[in-house]
Amino acid sequence: MTLRATRWLIAIVGGILVLLAILAGAGSRTDKLRQLLIATLADRLDSEVELQSFSVDTFPTVHITGTGLTIRHKGRRDVPPLVAVDAFAMDGGLIGLFSRPRHFRTVSLKGLKVNIPPGGLKRAPKTSDSTPSDEGSPAAIVVDLLEAQDAALALIPKREGKEPKVFAVHRLTMKPLGRAQTMTFEASITNPIPKGLVKATGTFGPWSREDPGQTPLTGRYTFADADLTPIKGIAGTLTSKGSFDGQLDRIGVQGETDTPNFRLDVSGTPVPLHTRFEAVVDGTDGDTYLNAVSASFLKTSLTARGAVVGAEGVKGRTVKVHVKIDDGRIEDVLRLAVKGNAPAMNGALALHADLDLPAGPADVMDRLHLRGQFNIAGVRFTSKEVQTRISDMSERARGLDPDEHSENVASSLHGDFTLERNTITLRDTAFAIPGAQVQIAGTYGLASEALEFDGSVRMRASVSEAAGGVKGVLLKAVDPLFRKDGAGAVVPIKIRGSRMEPKFGLDFGRVFRSEPSKH
Repeated sequence: MTLRATRWLIAIVGGILVLLAILAGAGSRTDKLRQLLIATLADRLDSEVELQSFSVDTFPTVHITGTGLTIRHKGRRDVPPLVAVDAFAMDGGLIGLFSRPRHFRTVSLKGLKVNIPPGGLKRAPKTSDSTPSDEGSPAAIVVDLLEAQDAALALIPKREGKEPKVFAVHRLTMKPLGRAQTMTFEASITNPIPKGLVKATGTFGPWSREDPGQTPLTGRYTFADADLTPIKGIAGTLTSKGSFDGQLDRIGVQGETDTPNFRLDVSGTPVPLHTRFEAVVDGTDGDTYLNAVSASFLKTSLTARGAVVGAEGVKGRTVKVHVKIDDGRIEDVLRLAVKGNAPAMNGALALHADLDLPAGPADVMDRLHLRGQFNIAGVRFTSKEVQTRISDMSERARGLDPDEHSENVASSLHGDFTLERNTITLRDTAFAIPGAQVQIAGTYGLASEALEFDGSVRMRASVSEAAGGVKGVLLKAVDPLFRKDGAGAVVPIKIRGSRMEPKFGLDFGRVFRSEPSKH
């Protein structure tokens, strides 16, 4: 997550690189300053420090330069260094050099590369003979402005088999710099996936020497024009803004996103999507815990709670959330998830579901798994032919002749469902219309649009009453085959075909069974 990258970058620069100037006025000898710099960094970070070149020029102004600064974890040459700086420069005046605290106007860094290890930056536990911490003492130096351009920040995952996440840092400024000070910062970073420019401003510090993860951080961010296309299965252009507050290893984030053209590849239909969220980011591994998410698209709103966590040996993160829709519209969901310009039905939707989106390279819809319950009230089908059939069925199920107003009949639908591998499976699903209750179970392919459902229709009328006329007289003999519990008829049915050409029919294979279907 980009906010995690931002805060660790600021932590590294504010807590480590400013030490390039610590005690710079302790003497005029270059060698002494060089050794003092190396020893201070090594002690502060419990690390091995290398410095290729170092020079001090005090005329006409103070100008300190160095190249090839490398900071490594002790004994770990098998991993990238914690910090690498191609070149650095510090500028100030003679008065600032000998003042207390020592004062420099600028610090500039070139070729900064930071590699944050799993768990972030942790100091070794203090022992009984450790020297007392002086982190609350006045700052040894003050730097008015630090600038770094074209830097790189890599977050090394703790889970095996995952590549580091690398962020391009276009520009970072911090001021003023000092160990016991609160600093302001501005950062401009490109987030890799989804790719977009993040700008953040805020405050950082004072630096916690004993546990850098407890260093305070607060601010605001904007995330502009992020292209969602690289995330297989979805598309759109996302913009986000919000605020963050906490400490480096655990920070709260509040914000909102707008994606005016969000779409799933399975349908290809764009819809405007707006979300608001409150989350906590674990700085040790980047896992995000979603305390509250609210989203809206078209006339439907939903809420969600859950987590976005890493997975062992798999690129990306796993999303696990509980989704709730109390007052939505089924046509909005169908427009987002099903092919075609016109949704198959309209109606009021309530839904509760557990969403599991495992990490991996496959399309979102191929990885997505949903399991839950739904209820749709006031259902009307957009196909006049289908709606007429449903309405005719209602009239006949009550023993009435269909009339020209039958297409106004509304129905309701509720049941359990799963969505997995681009296929919706319905179980224990009841479809109710005046005079009849339909029980169905089966599958619908989101990509293939194939229908395969079996079930039964329980009518108030008998088969002969539903047929009416001459057909009804002829069918009186078969009424006992479809009668159950002395009530109306129970007729086994099947639905095949496709969304555009559904085929409804009597399931003759079940007609002569001793017990009608209970699907």
